[in-house]
Amino acid sequence: MVENVTTERWRTQFKKTAQRLANELLTEAKTQNTYGEATAYIRRVSQQAYGDITNPEDKAGMAVNDAVCSLAIRKIHEEERSLPINKED
Repeated sequence: MVENVTTERWRTQFKKTAQRLANELLTEAKTQNTYGEATAYIRRVSQQAYGDITNPEDKAGMAVNDAVCSLAIRKIHEEERSLPINKED
C-alpha cells in the first residue's frame, strides 16, 4: 500500500514538472513572431540535448529535454489548430 502511494507521488511529480517546463518553454517560444517560428525555436532547443551518452546525468537530461520539447510542440500545435480560419472576402 505504501509503495503505491510513493510511486503515484513520483508519477504526479514527474508529470507536473514536465508540464511546468513545457509551459516555460512555450512562453519563451511565443516571443517569436509566428507559430512557425515558435515551433522552430522549440526544435532548436530540442537539438541542444547533447552530451556523453555514457554519462547517466547527460542521458537523463537528454530524455527530459526530448519529453519536454515534444510536449511543448504538441501544446503549440493544439493551440494553433484551434485558431479560426481567416476567410478572404
